[in-house]
Amino acid sequence: MERPPCPLMKGKRALGNSMYFLAAVIYPSLAQLHEGINEVEDRKQKAICIERYRRREEDHKRVISEIDDNIEEECGICMEINNKVVLPTCSHAMCIKCYRDWRSRSQSCPFCRDSLKRVNSADLWIYTDNRDIVDMATVRRENLRRLFMYIDKLPTVIPESVFEVYDSHVK
Repeated sequence: MERPPCPLMKGKRALGNSMYFLAAVIYPSLAQLHEGINEVEDRKQKAICIERYRRREEDHKRVISEIDDNIEEECGICMEINNKVVLPTCSHAMCIKCYRDWRSRSQSCPFCRDSLKRVNSADLWIYTDNRDIVDMATVRRENLRRLFMYIDKLPTVIPESVFEVYDSHVK
């Protein structure tokens, strides 16, 4: 049984890409309006759309979180990924090279212009990432492994069994 065409489409023609757009996008929407929306089909379509957009959103969040991780790792001045120090007064972070260069020219934070006059190099905090943190069990195992390697490389000492008796009366 052939469906009657929608009155809005009667007598219209489309060519090329507009025909594809008409057939793939516009016509199904107009057909739903013409027939009325079936509740079961509507729920199925909503579930498909929700799943599709949920996957897109997860992929988008993953990409953004990877970009944010890279942004957090790079220095705010030279944009290179180096070991960073954190200023104790204002908590801004930059690489040690940029800190030394900036400190030689200025006595203020390059981001917020807070005073650095009372900040010594010993007062700086070293920025550590989760990848830099190691548990104590791993450190102990590594130290024991190094100790045993050192002991294995030591030369073997063989005691001599010949003893010379020292007699003070004999010359």
